[in-house]
Amino acid sequence: MVSPGTAVWPAVLSVVLVALATIGVGAVGLRLSRTTSDFYVASRMISPRWNASAICGEYLSAASFLGVAGLVLTFGVDILWYAVGYTAGYLVLLALVAAPLRRSGAYTLPDFAEIRLGSRTVRRLASLLVVGIGWLYLLPQFQGAGLALRTVTGAPRWVGGLVVGFVVLLSVVAGGMRSVTFVQAFQFWLKLTAIAVPVVVLAVAWRSDGAPDAAASGVPTAREVTTVRLPDAVRIRVEEPVTVRLVGLLDDVPTDGDVRLEPGITVLGAGSEVRLPAGAAVPHIEGVRASDGQALAQSRHSVHVSRAMSTFPSSPRRSAPAVQTSRQRTQFSSERHLFRL
Repeated sequence: MVSPGTAVWPAVLSVVLVALATIGVGAVGLRLSRTTSDFYVASRMISPRWNASAICGEYLSAASFLGVAGLVLTFGVDILWYAVGYTAGYLVLLALVAAPLRRSGAYTLPDFAEIRLGSRTVRRLASLLVVGIGWLYLLPQFQGAGLALRTVTGAPRWVGGLVVGFVVLLSVVAGGMRSVTFVQAFQFWLKLTAIAVPVVVLAVAWRSDGAPDAAASGVPTAREVTTVRLPDAVRIRVEEPVTVRLVGLLDDVPTDGDVRLEPGITVLGAGSEVRLPAGAAVPHIEGVRASDGQALAQSRHSVHVSRAMSTFPSSPRRSAPAVQTSRQRTQFSSERHLFRL
């Protein structure tokens, strides 16, 4: 959600410009669509490069930007196989569906089913499947559009779905497959740029900071004085002796002042505030290796990195781990840091 007092006009302007550009690109297809073949299959004249860009534009949708990112945050990096799976599905569709469909001369899958099997019943069944699968695909896309627009502008969720539906409907009805292909290709290069620019900036920032090796061994240290507040109780493991300022509960004992944490397991109470001095070894959530953030082999926890921790590690590690369990969730927060347990 947009914070109170935050200007939303830049986000609104960006959405309007992208929508107008999409409609403008789709209008190119309108000028070229004259026959049924133009509308349904762009007269089968779309080049492989245009088709490849359009397919990639479809791939980089709300499912990729929001869905897969959310699944990775929730279940860990193993869920990336999901994205690999539906990428492989594209290849299956191209080889087993698109190619035979093109050779048959049919415009739609129901047409192809009737031609191949000679049955009107099969055609109706194929039509129901196409419409059903289409709705199952569209609903998450509309949800993603509503969520994205609400996040950047504060508008109700239904507005995002309405805007996307209007723009897509206008492009499809106006120019058919040619418009859809041009729009998807345009959106692919637009989204690729939106991804590439931040990646390049982050890579430059990483290199300018000495390009620390994230895979190197060693205990992360606080680069500067860092305060961490704990809304809930949490168990931490101390790798090296460290003196911190603690206001709250330490192993159920009220504490207010400097304390020395010895190696081992320590329980910090809910509402505690810990101040780490510059250069101090950073304690870690129990069940997480300090050197690489991976879950211990015997741990029942699943480990996820929630945010890059640019302040903590001056040494090898530059990220702080976050752990989620089914029984509890504890959030460490400071001005620039977020842990979850």
